[in-house]
Amino acid sequence: MHLINRRWIYPLTVVVIISVFLIGCKKKEKTNPGTENAETRTNQNIKESPEEGFTAPGFTLQNLNGSPVNLGDFRGKVVLLNFWASWCGPCKKEIPALKRLYQVRKGPDFEILAVSLDRTAGDKVASFVNANQMEFPILLNPDGDMGGRYWVRGIPTSFLLDKKGIVKWKVVGGKEWDGTEVLNRIDQLLSE
Repeated sequence: MHLINRRWIYPLTVVVIISVFLIGCKKKEKTNPGTENAETRTNQNIKESPEEGFTAPGFTLQNLNGSPVNLGDFRGKVVLLNFWASWCGPCKKEIPALKRLYQVRKGPDFEILAVSLDRTAGDKVASFVNANQMEFPILLNPDGDMGGRYWVRGIPTSFLLDKKGIVKWKVVGGKEWDGTEVLNRIDQLLSE
């Protein structure tokens, strides 16, 4: 006894082939080419990662006054995101160069955000900041989770972000932030 009559094999095969073809075809979404620009498409396709060429992972942290600061609020500015701690020797050594950079490039298109990975109270960090006359925004991250999100393995570690929030340069260790190489990189990003 045959389960399928032979005269039905050909029509059944045709139906299966057509069904597979139709299921595999997708309707293209109709888009109006004038409603979306290339920049929007590009930014939507860039995932968040602390690697160069990717959008910096977003966050909201408190500043020394207890106010929330969101990284996304700095879009449109070139940002130097610096991870540091008050107990870190290389971080202390780097502070004067960060202060000089801030004085030279401080303006509406540039900002330094220094994320403290100190696990102490905010008032102790504030004391350190005041003693070292750090004028740029200091953000608190006492649980240290931002270091993990940014794959910080040693401090200081810094990320230079362009105006779209894309990581353009990652620097592990201290840096002379007011040196010619750094200023040239920042100026290039400021001109874009």
